[in-house]
Amino acid sequence: MSTVTLSELLRNLNEVIDRLDEGDVVLTRRGGEALRLSKERSASQEHEMVGALAQLIGAIVMDEAVAGRLAETLQEPFPWIEFLDGPARTQFVGDFLRTARACASVGRFERLGIEVANWRETAVAYSLGLHDRRDQLDYLPEGAEVEDPRAS
Repeated sequence: MSTVTLSELLRNLNEVIDRLDEGDVVLTRRGGEALRLSKERSASQEHEMVGALAQLIGAIVMDEAVAGRLAETLQEPFPWIEFLDGPARTQFVGDFLRTARACASVGRFERLGIEVANWRETAVAYSLGLHDRRDQLDYLPEGAEVEDPRAS
C-alpha cells in the first residue's frame, strides 16, 4: 500500500493508477479524511473472503459450549467483557457472531459496530451494579404521571 496526496493524484494520475498493481493507494487530503483507492477485483475478493471467514467462524462456534469457551478468550480484544457475568458473555459471543454473519451476507458491517458498542454499554451498566436491579423493579399496573426529577 502506498500513500499519495490528492494533489499528487491530480498531477500524476497515470502514475498513481499504475501503483494499484502493487496494492491499494491511500489518498491523503488536507483537512479531510483519507480515502482509499483500490481495484474493484481486489476489493471484491477481499470483501468475499471477509464474508466467508465470518460465515466459517460463525458456523464453528454456534455451539453454546464453544461460545462459552470463546467468551473467555475475548478479554484481549474486548477487555470490558470482564464486567459481564457468564451468561451475558456467552450471549455477547452469540450476538456478535450472528451479527457478523448477517453483515457479511449483505456486505455491510456498520451493524456489527453498533452491536459491539451496545454490549460495551451493557458492560458499563454491569460495572455500575445496574444488572442486579432489574429484579427489584415494581411495575405499575397502569401508567401514572410523575413529577420531573430535574425540577427539584
